[in-house]
Amino acid sequence: MALSLGHLDENQKQAVLFTGGPLLVLAGAGSGKTRVLTHRIAHLVLEAGVRPDQILAVSFTNKAAEEMGERMVPLVGAAAAQKLWLSTFHSFGVRFAREESKALFGEAGRFSIFDQGDAVGLVREIAKREGLLDRKMDLWAVLARISLWKNKMVGPSAVKVNDAVEYDRIAAEVYPHYEAALRSMRALDFDDLVVRPAALLQKDAALRERWAGRFRHLMVDEFQDTNVAQMELVKALTPALRNVMVVGDDDQAIYGWRGAEVTNILDFASTFPGTTTIKILRNYRSIPEVLSIANAAMKQATRRLEKSLVATRRSGDKIRLVTLGTPEEEAKWIAGELRRVHQDGRRWCDLAVLYRSNLQARLVEEELRVEGIPFRLVGGQQFFEKKEVKDAIAYLRIAVNPRDELSLRRILNYPTRGVGDVAVERLERFALARQRSFVHAVFQAETVPDFADAARAGCQKLARAIERMRERLETTAASGKGLAGAALDYFEDVGLRADLTPKDAKEGEAAKQRWGNVEFLVRSLERWETTEKEDKPSLATFLQRLTVRREEEGEAVGDEVTLSSLHGSKGLEWPVVMLIGLNEGTLPHLRTIDPKASEAAPTDVDEERRLFYVGVTRARDRLYLSRFLRRELRGKEVPTSPSRFLSGLPAEICETITQDGAAPLGAEGNAASAANLLAMLRAR
Repeated sequence: MALSLGHLDENQKQAVLFTGGPLLVLAGAGSGKTRVLTHRIAHLVLEAGVRPDQILAVSFTNKAAEEMGERMVPLVGAAAAQKLWLSTFHSFGVRFAREESKALFGEAGRFSIFDQGDAVGLVREIAKREGLLDRKMDLWAVLARISLWKNKMVGPSAVKVNDAVEYDRIAAEVYPHYEAALRSMRALDFDDLVVRPAALLQKDAALRERWAGRFRHLMVDEFQDTNVAQMELVKALTPALRNVMVVGDDDQAIYGWRGAEVTNILDFASTFPGTTTIKILRNYRSIPEVLSIANAAMKQATRRLEKSLVATRRSGDKIRLVTLGTPEEEAKWIAGELRRVHQDGRRWCDLAVLYRSNLQARLVEEELRVEGIPFRLVGGQQFFEKKEVKDAIAYLRIAVNPRDELSLRRILNYPTRGVGDVAVERLERFALARQRSFVHAVFQAETVPDFADAARAGCQKLARAIERMRERLETTAASGKGLAGAALDYFEDVGLRADLTPKDAKEGEAAKQRWGNVEFLVRSLERWETTEKEDKPSLATFLQRLTVRREEEGEAVGDEVTLSSLHGSKGLEWPVVMLIGLNEGTLPHLRTIDPKASEAAPTDVDEERRLFYVGVTRARDRLYLSRFLRRELRGKEVPTSPSRFLSGLPAEICETITQDGAAPLGAEGNAASAANLLAMLRAR
């Protein structure tokens, strides 16, 4: 099978044909980086004689990994494509954990993977047990700090906190208990899927050599988004020949708030001496006017790798710089303009409204509803976050992993079976007195003293149902089929189906949909069971993959306007983009202007500039940049300042649109707006 490179530009070809050693490919927005990655893999397989199973290519989302896999089939054939290691960091971690479970847990066997909801539930249990829940507390903020420490590979004993920051102190107190609980339940949270393999490979030279020896080539996409743990994993897995290729763009590094280290890409050449750098900067997505805005904005960044996007398309519409009076007027104008653009022939799904904060979407949502404009909100509640689905998954997980205390606690008294708060406390005291697990106490409820008969009967009934499911799973494991049927019978046995099935017509369509959601989960299991290539698919493997995938669960896109945060828009593109709320305090965000406004957020105006760049480069054919002149603060309208990212833009490619009763702010107004911004900062 011959590989054609005729459709690649010279720099793309250079990256594809690179012979060996460390390679940094700086790939600007819309420059065809996926094409470069897939063709390099094809070149290695077809022309360099590298076996497909000796190539590991890592991306950040399942969607990107699947897209890469689909593109590989016509390039190298289905058989070779199937042998390639194409995965996300986290799905690689799942595979590693399954193979190295003994090294990770001390003994081989099954384990659970906790998503963020599970992890917050565990933090809640610990905080309650340690007496930290006497007042309202943001448990997500506690978990976020633990997650940042873990991704920096800072263990509980090495944490250094600012004693003046209450949440830092609480998180540091919860952290060691959280880690101990995960280990006792044979569970990994999402961060552990990278952190634990990286730490194990760091300290075990023989294991590191064995895993790195599996591969002749390692490739990493979106390298600017890697954190400390991911970088350590890359270093541990780099083959002996140092054939590591990373592709990324420091101008699109926008995840510092969740632990990503832009220095990983900025300092790659220092980390891997002898690195060759190739820049692919020809943009095949956007008109030249859009790229001029992007280039002008990034020239003002303090530290970056020097580059400019190069246009390949013909000139098009001017950039619309829109100034409205208030946020409410901005939202109303946006709705009207979306309808006008649609009437001019654009589909609704060609249009997107992007913003810095999800709070900004509310006014736009209201106006779109008034106008009858269909829209989808990126980041709404996803299927696998619905209560009935999480309950069903918890039932499956406790059947697979007998030590999964968190799942057992979730379903212990759902549907209601007489095991209330008092009964749970007695179970906990019983387990603590005998130094046994909470799970053991539930399954031995008949031996718990002073235990209500109803609670004892409820625990015993649940325990018998779980045991029946485990026995059935052993039967299905032997036969290699029947998981979906077993799950459906199990949900009936524990009373889940009866609880979710509407009792009468008054309960309506929403009640009917809840059981329908559980049935959809069962059908997903059935589809996976019939298509999985393993000889005897297991429920444990299904649940592990499901947990990793549902972190990126999305819904099919119809003919609707997209409303998305700038973070949510990464990797997407639309013909028409409206980037709104371009005011100081909104973009850049308030907390990056005054670090005292938020105790936890990093002060990084450059990252806010990169967010602006990402938003701009989502547009293919037309770009709107809008701001407002006034906003309400403490019941009064105060002037606002335009975002600093609007300064220095080339005037010749811009068209100004102003719709407001008052004239745009002059020097006096700008001074007032600056003073009011400081007042906002102090108020926050």
